[in-house]
Amino acid sequence: MQRFQYDETKLKPGQKEAAVLLVEYDFTDKDERKTKEEIAAEVGVSRMTLHRWETGDENFIAYKNYVASTYVNTYLPFVYKKLIDGISRGSMKGIELFLKRVGDLDDKTEITLNDNRDNQSFEERKAALLARLGEKDGE
Repeated sequence: MQRFQYDETKLKPGQKEAAVLLVEYDFTDKDERKTKEEIAAEVGVSRMTLHRWETGDENFIAYKNYVASTYVNTYLPFVYKKLIDGISRGSMKGIELFLKRVGDLDDKTEITLNDNRDNQSFEERKAALLARLGEKDGE
């Protein structure tokens, strides 16, 4: 996926599996998840190697973020269901989010200015302004 900018061909052996296991680690309750030592052993690397991948290997980090994003995307139907539930209960926030989603409501404000100067040049407008101020051009 372009957004995450990783190169799958540059992933080291075990990194794909490690990324999946680390995302599971992040999304699992603390008392139910594997330890990072167990994850490292499962993919066949040391705990320090796993740590280096997580903190210093930009390609691995980008790939792990891609895996996490893919996991989160599986919740989209659930999120839409909750949005529809809120709209059904009359939630104004839900209605607003839905209208923004379909493009019928945005935060853009359009301002139209009517310039009634009859296409005067800058010099003509300047002279008129100075005349109203009771001054002559250049004083």
